[in-house]
This record gives sequence, C-alpha cells and structure tokens, in this order.
Amino acid sequence: MNKKLKKFFATWLLLFGVISITSCAPTTFVRTMRPGWNTVEVREELEYNQAWNSVVDLISKEFDIEIISKEDGYLRTGWLYTWTGKLKEGYKVRAIIKFSPDRKMVEIKSDAQYYSSGVLGMGQGWVMGIDERLITTLRTDVMGKIGRVTR
Repeated sequence: MNKKLKKFFATWLLLFGVISITSCAPTTFVRTMRPGWNTVEVREELEYNQAWNSVVDLISKEFDIEIISKEDGYLRTGWLYTWTGKLKEGYKVRAIIKFSPDRKMVEIKSDAQYYSSGVLGMGQGWVMGIDERLITTLRTDVMGKIGRVTR
C-alpha cells in the first residue's frame, strides 16, 4: 500500500474515532421512542396532599419544575444538563411524574436526549431515549418518601 493511501486511511480512522467519541451518550442512556412508566404504590395512610407535597419537595431539590398541576397530579421538570455530574450541553434529562386518578399510584418516567454530531454531518441531531440511572434513582427516592412498604 502506498504512503498516500495509508495516510488517507489513517486520517479517516482518526476522524471517525473523534466523531464517535464526541457523539457518544452516557452508558446509562437507552435509545427508545416509547419510554415506559414505572409505578410506585402510595402508602395507604398518606393522604394525597401529603404525598403530592413530598414528591414536589423531592423533585424540586434536583430539578427546576417546568409544569405542575396538583389538581391533575402531574409534574414535569425542565431539562437538566448536569445529570452526569458535570455540565454536558450535548446530554439532557428530565422527569415526568403523574398520580393515578384514584391517587393510589405514582407513575414515573424519564426523558433523555443526547446530541449526535453524526458522521460528516449525516445523522446529526437529538437522539431520544431514557436514562436508566435517573429512572432508578427517582423510583427509589419516591418509594422511600411515599411508597408502600413490602411485607
């Protein structure tokens, strides 16, 4: 193989490696178009007002709340760019919480997006999915605050 061809392949390999590294999502990201809801049963002795206030207090410690409706039992946070522990403008998460109509269950889901620069500009844009660590953390925290104890 001549020197020019080797140099060409080495340049492309380096370029592809840089693109791959800069456009990778965190390992907790799962690409999906339809994130599922995780359900937590509310303790029987808790009234809705107590449960709602506990959830709002919990979520507001980590996120800015973008939409909130106590009457509908719905809360959605704004996008958070620091979930990975450092500011990362190419990765963002948010949480959605809703109470069931009978107020006995809380449903939780996460939205996550990372920005893919694609290859040579192709496939560029926000990729949708969920963040497994966020959903696990939220579910555990909500269960600890208002969840029913397993017997």
